[in-house]
Amino acid sequence: MNIGFIGAGKAGCTIGKYLSGTCVTVAGYYSKAGQSAEEAAAFTQSEAFYDLETLMEACDTVFITTPDRAIKEVWECIKYYNLSGKIICHFSGSLSSGIFSGIEDTGASCCSIHPMYAFSSKYKSYLQFHKACLSVEGQEFAVKKITELFADRLHHKVFKLAPEDKAKYHAAAVFASNYITGIMHIAIELLKDCGFTESDAKELLSPVSLGNISSVLENGTLNALTGPVERNDMQTVKKHLDVLKDSEACEVYKSLGRVLVQIAARKNTDRDYTEIKSLF
Repeated sequence: MNIGFIGAGKAGCTIGKYLSGTCVTVAGYYSKAGQSAEEAAAFTQSEAFYDLETLMEACDTVFITTPDRAIKEVWECIKYYNLSGKIICHFSGSLSSGIFSGIEDTGASCCSIHPMYAFSSKYKSYLQFHKACLSVEGQEFAVKKITELFADRLHHKVFKLAPEDKAKYHAAAVFASNYITGIMHIAIELLKDCGFTESDAKELLSPVSLGNISSVLENGTLNALTGPVERNDMQTVKKHLDVLKDSEACEVYKSLGRVLVQIAARKNTDRDYTEIKSLF
């Protein structure tokens, strides 16, 4: 497999560096910003391409690692080249392989693959990428080849996904990553309002946050749930709502509180959560 990358950002650099020196060849990178392609090529010891057609001729597999908004534009540019026998793959979490409209007329096969992974650093994220799980959907041949690469050769857990579920799948990923960032931001700001420095706030929250995530992943949300909602502690919840009143944090607290009530009711079938539910 000889892979060319269109897009030289965090995802492209991470995956290219991770794959370089393995069972595949990284042909190189194309980017609208030529300098980005040069930097990615230097990082992965591959080649920088300055036009799409040359890159397409140099590889049998194309990984589109651009932002989501650019994937369709890229496809509209490359679909008129000779794609016979090639695999075309994008890495969007929310878009399906259906974005490659008309691919059946090109002789190529397409899929989308999404690593459930945070590409936080352009030049360091590859170091932990071996831990990533991936989800794939698309045409049979492309799915087979990409699954062989990541599952059979590189030993990742690869899940197959229905195209119509991509948006819901991506929403789940956002809840588990970006939304946790938002919740932690609220917690840190509340502690700063109490006089803590940001550093102290993070140190204070670290054990309870990491411990809770570990418990959820090990035991499931039902068994991991603790706190005033689970205890049906009306007075504590009322105090929280009073101090958060008229703030964005209050709306988040109420919204998540309604979810917690549902979990708590499933966990403790002998408790009546009707009153505390009314607070949210």
